[in-house]
Amino acid sequence: MKNMDRLYSYFVNSQPNAVIAQTIGIEVETSFVNQQGKPITLDQSQKILRTMCEKHDWYVRQFKGNLISEIGDGVGNKILYELGRQNLELASKPDNRKLTLSFMSRALETLHRAAYKHEAFPFFGPVLDTQEDLLVIPDERDAIWLELDGREALELLARTSAVQFTFSVSPHVAIGYLNKLGWKIDSFLKDYPQEENWQKYIKTSKAGYFPTRYGGPLLFQDIHDYCNQLAKHEVVVGPKLVPFNEVENLDIPLFLRSVWWYFRLRRYGTTLCIEVRPLPRLGDDKIEKQLEFVLGILSKP
Repeated sequence: MKNMDRLYSYFVNSQPNAVIAQTIGIEVETSFVNQQGKPITLDQSQKILRTMCEKHDWYVRQFKGNLISEIGDGVGNKILYELGRQNLELASKPDNRKLTLSFMSRALETLHRAAYKHEAFPFFGPVLDTQEDLLVIPDERDAIWLELDGREALELLARTSAVQFTFSVSPHVAIGYLNKLGWKIDSFLKDYPQEENWQKYIKTSKAGYFPTRYGGPLLFQDIHDYCNQLAKHEVVVGPKLVPFNEVENLDIPLFLRSVWWYFRLRRYGTTLCIEVRPLPRLGDDKIEKQLEFVLGILSKP
């Protein structure tokens, strides 16, 4: 089967959902700083992860050498590095709204308590203002990006922290909901300081990305059109880019994660989801309001 056919089938053959956002997933990235407001060290962030495992029933999911790169709680939630040595991402498994928000609130509180033990404090902001090189490469995938992009470009993303939501959606209405979000892009970008870092990243990367690899098109005719727009982008194969139609054994989930559109389709298991990305990290008490903002857009006729 050709890559385009496989990509189309990947989206349309997912499990139907009766209503939009029947399940919701949340990813929250948090930079941690010391008492002077400086980014914490790699040693401090490692101690935070160890404390989560030793005191709070999480366990190590991945190592890179002696470096803990990811921990989990045994039921599908995880904490991992988001490029920066100080930047930890808490990612929830998709669930109903009430359970997801409840988990996120408890888990963030626990993570922050673990950080306090090591004189680390959450920084509630989208971009950490520092001249330090924060980049940490915790796994093979990030090592590939480092070789592909160059350190100067990739480091721009190590100091940014975002909130991202995923909403379950049925294939036959997915494009309609994507377009609703696309029409409202100005409402997102007016409060999204990371935009500058992302634009610089695309321009300075040694990879020579197609300009719309970040941000992307905002409106689509149908899933065929969505797939055609995706296929304009080359696929990361090792530390190089290969034209979409020339790739053998295309890893679709990995390819989709490497095209950083503001709003994009993903699959979790057999469930199709819309991922909403351009949201800044603010206070923990702002997460539910950010969710309500996005759900308000999706619920409008």
